[in-house]
Amino acid sequence: MLLRNLIKDTIPPLKTTDTAVKALQWMQEFRHSNLPVINENVYMGMVYESDLMKLENKEVPLFSLSMPVNRLFVNEYQHIFDAIKFAANNDFTIIPVLNDQEQYLGLVTVMDIIHALAEANSVQNPGGIVVLEVDKNKYTLSEISSIVESEGAQILSSSALVTADPNIVEVTLKINKIDLTRILAGFYRRNLEVKASYHQSEFQQDMQSRYDAFMNYLKM
Repeated sequence: MLLRNLIKDTIPPLKTTDTAVKALQWMQEFRHSNLPVINENVYMGMVYESDLMKLENKEVPLFSLSMPVNRLFVNEYQHIFDAIKFAANNDFTIIPVLNDQEQYLGLVTVMDIIHALAEANSVQNPGGIVVLEVDKNKYTLSEISSIVESEGAQILSSSALVTADPNIVEVTLKINKIDLTRILAGFYRRNLEVKASYHQSEFQQDMQSRYDAFMNYLKM
């Protein structure tokens, strides 16, 4: 998932000829504390609301200001995971994207990244979630997949995270089944540690339907 596919033009960049007043107005309008500044299509850097607020004269153009400008950016061919790391390390809510010639192409917001990850990881699709803790040296996704598929289900997405114990991997699975009872039983049979599960079993569904029927009876 390359960043070039996530670029949007909903937040225009500031120009070096724009004033600090305009920059602050845009920051308030778009609800971001920093915005990119360009000269033609050359990326000059990011300006920050906190720096602009300190100016005595806010009517002067940005190019004439002697204030720190952060020229951090990401390349259009970098992966979305690079953007997550970039945003976290620099406390950015918007991420400038440049091409190989370091020309400004646009930006990606943190919310754009969240939406893209949600779509890629099947967050909107119905199903259940299982969190496993497995031995790092014995972890194979193929074994886990075989357990899931033996119950007629499929893994929609998976992620692995090394825990505080470097020998343990936390594996999170999104599975296309709402009832995970049989799949969980399969994990237990294989001595896989189930840390957590989020699903609705057939028993719960049956009890809910009985409750709904009873409440409808009382309303008659």
